[in-house]
Amino acid sequence: SLQWLRDEIAQRYDIPRQRRMDMVSACNMAAKWFHLPLANILANAAFLRKKFEALHPCHTGDAGQRVSQRRVQNVKSLIWAAMREVGLSIKLLPYGAKKSPEWQSLFDLLDNQYVRTELSCFMGFCSNQGIAPEAIDDAVMDGFLVALEKESPKKHPRTSHQTTCRTWNIAADTVPGWPPVKVTVPRYDTRKYAIGDDLIHPDLSVAISDYLNKLGGKKLFDGPKRPLRPTTIKSIEGNIRRYLSALHHSGHDVASITTLEEMVSFELFKRAIGWLWERNGKKSSGPIEHIAWVIRCIAVKHLKCDEDTKDRFFDVVSRLRIRQKGLSEKNALTLQQFDDAKTVSRVLTCPDALWETAKTDAGKKAELLAQSAVLIDSLIHAPLRISNLRTLRLDQHLSWVDGQIYINVPAAESKNSEPLHYILPPRVARRIDEYIENWRCLFLPESNPYLFPGRNSRPKDESSLRRQIVRHLFNQTGVRLTPHQFRHFVSKLILDSHPGYYELVRKLLGHKSHSTAYENYSGTEQKSAFAFYDKTVLDRRSGKPIEFNPAGTHNPANLSSMNPHSPASDRPRRLAR
Repeated sequence: SLQWLRDEIAQRYDIPRQRRMDMVSACNMAAKWFHLPLANILANAAFLRKKFEALHPCHTGDAGQRVSQRRVQNVKSLIWAAMREVGLSIKLLPYGAKKSPEWQSLFDLLDNQYVRTELSCFMGFCSNQGIAPEAIDDAVMDGFLVALEKESPKKHPRTSHQTTCRTWNIAADTVPGWPPVKVTVPRYDTRKYAIGDDLIHPDLSVAISDYLNKLGGKKLFDGPKRPLRPTTIKSIEGNIRRYLSALHHSGHDVASITTLEEMVSFELFKRAIGWLWERNGKKSSGPIEHIAWVIRCIAVKHLKCDEDTKDRFFDVVSRLRIRQKGLSEKNALTLQQFDDAKTVSRVLTCPDALWETAKTDAGKKAELLAQSAVLIDSLIHAPLRISNLRTLRLDQHLSWVDGQIYINVPAAESKNSEPLHYILPPRVARRIDEYIENWRCLFLPESNPYLFPGRNSRPKDESSLRRQIVRHLFNQTGVRLTPHQFRHFVSKLILDSHPGYYELVRKLLGHKSHSTAYENYSGTEQKSAFAFYDKTVLDRRSGKPIEFNPAGTHNPANLSSMNPHSPASDRPRRLAR
């Protein structure tokens, strides 16, 4: 534990006194920041990496007592130095330590700063372990990965290992005098198991395309009354591909399947779903449930299988179904941090801080900061899904009226076929105007019509946009929110101020049904509801009369009208009564 580490360092009188006291202080400071006793903090690189990754200077105290990012880095460095002193870290050299002469001479051959930086840690490891440059192979790289995972403070050891392997091969190809040895670049993303088109029989590919065209309404006399949306078709196609990939990895010859009937036979269905279930730790998940549902629909609704097979499909799908009411545990925990008014304030003022920082910076960094300010401002005032946010076009979705910006997304482009309309206030509109004029196309052609442009006249890549928002928000506020979680954040803001206003949440998020907002967010306003109730009790206890205020925040008439379980036609009668 960190307590053991602190006590061991305190007794090491061979370490200079000031250095020893700094290490002891670093252990105590980490316990204070993590809000954990020293005895409950593992002196383990993996544990400490996770804790420091989630730590932001704003978590270290109130506004007047917060430390700087430099102080956090110093504490982290001192703890790792203490671990080296007591023998918990023995394979990796500290940053800037001298390398062996043979490795130093090899390091001096590098003139590319990126390659120098990425190979420096590995060269230190080899110097410390007495490994010669000519002896480098995959086994040495595997040992380096073990050392990174057990001893390194780097956030992503596997990514660092992968980059080291890649840059070593680059040096072997481009640097004269480099050992002519190449290593295997590992692939760690085990989630990807999709097979290529070459393993799928052409006849089966044609049958799948015909089925998808039918669902999309591309066949005049055959297909559903309401054709499915392109995004839904794409999702179904992906689930079919994942199903075939699971069959392939389970040992079945996918190339031998030529028809849909053979593909969705119950025996192959059991084989593929069983492989996915085993791979997921013998438990179901949302993706597995969706794959099973798609295959079941092909067999039951499209191919009209017999009743016995239909029942067997239904039984498996019902066993895989994930029954969850309301927000997931992850999202519920994320929203808990916004019970603190200071945290809410940091998020709401984040766009202003990013914008001011962008004005003092230059180049690509400044452009990204300005873009993130506009993105976060847009998510706060117009909580769109990321797919709609990234595809906002200046010539189609935005219009300027009286200093305000109107965002209009047609029903055909929204997830649930509901049109979306938002009005951005003048402050945000002025910022977007300045962003469009000075930042939007700083490094891209101005002919790109998108508010957040990418390459080749397309919108910016979705995953890139998502990572950018999460990174800049955390760096500025210490809060981690994905673009989609902004929708939950906005809902909590409304319900904390106006408990029971689910209709307002529904309209803001563009839900089709009243019950969607109620089922997802009921309970999130529990704290504010209790506070309102306590205030009501105290008012009645002190003899204050109940005031009826039609425009009030907690108007009972308004709350009953917002009840998703009240029929719309019955609301006027209830209010009158």
